[in-house]
Amino acid sequence: MKILFVKIAFTTICLLSLFSLIIKPTPSLGATDTGITGSDINVDLTPENPQPYSDITINLSSYATDLNKANIQWKNGKNILLSGYGKTSYSFKTFGSDVGISFSIVITPADSGASITKNITINPQEVNVLWESMDGYTPPFYRGKSFVSPEGMIKVVAIPNSSTLGSFRGKVTYTWKNGDKTDLGMSGYNKDSYVFKNSNLNDQENIGVQASSLDGSYNAANNVTIPIINPLLIFYKKSPTEGVLYSQALIGETPVPEDEVTIVAVPYFMSIKGQSGYLDYKWQVNGNDISTPSKKTELTLHPTSHGGYADINLAIENANLIFQKISAQLKLNL
Repeated sequence: MKILFVKIAFTTICLLSLFSLIIKPTPSLGATDTGITGSDINVDLTPENPQPYSDITINLSSYATDLNKANIQWKNGKNILLSGYGKTSYSFKTFGSDVGISFSIVITPADSGASITKNITINPQEVNVLWESMDGYTPPFYRGKSFVSPEGMIKVVAIPNSSTLGSFRGKVTYTWKNGDKTDLGMSGYNKDSYVFKNSNLNDQENIGVQASSLDGSYNAANNVTIPIINPLLIFYKKSPTEGVLYSQALIGETPVPEDEVTIVAVPYFMSIKGQSGYLDYKWQVNGNDISTPSKKTELTLHPTSHGGYADINLAIENANLIFQKISAQLKLNL
């Protein structure tokens, strides 16, 4: 009988234990502190390096919690800018260079009773980007700079613009990108210029730069699009007393009442610097080749009679830059 009683008692205890496991209530997720911290919330800027007076968006993301179900409040000081469930982004326009704006972002996840506060300060900073053609030709007194022709040399310069410039002058690193590729060879400490030959396949070049001070107080990015155009060959008349008359181009049919006239050809934007030994000039008058003049860009004519026409043709080729070819025609009414 004792053995039977022990077996019954043991069986009863086991059943009660099993029953208590089954009916024991499970705490709801809403009442459980899941341990989510500020490091589980990512804050990203678009664009990553905001410039002054530009549009910017702050985005929140997390792999630890569903922010679309979280109550999110955006504050600037005491002012509530945005509030509600799933408010994971906020867009605004930045102020001037070095004028910062601070945000407090209070996030209450749906699966946590505790709130998380993310503080962020955005300080827009600027780097100016300038470019120039290093070998493109323009005549004297030309107002403006030369455009870049195919296979031309280009120089791009980055100029940091910040009220704190003096504190990190000469202590900036530059990262240069040509298109989508970072040029590590041209990037680095104090390398504020970028020199390259443009590709003959491109009708424009896109160059980007990121400038950062060594102490991290300055960080700015910018890019520039450089148009690539074919050079232009334009004719002008040369006066014995006034020189080349750049104010009036000779286009189409041009009257020539003089007994002697000198025509000057100007190859705008062609790569002339350092290329004189590679340039080939071919002049024609009325379809006939003539000897290249001593001044290769000038042709002097002495009409034997008036009342006729002279068709002038000039072609210039660069044997070193095969994609730089230029030609033009002019009809003189003698």
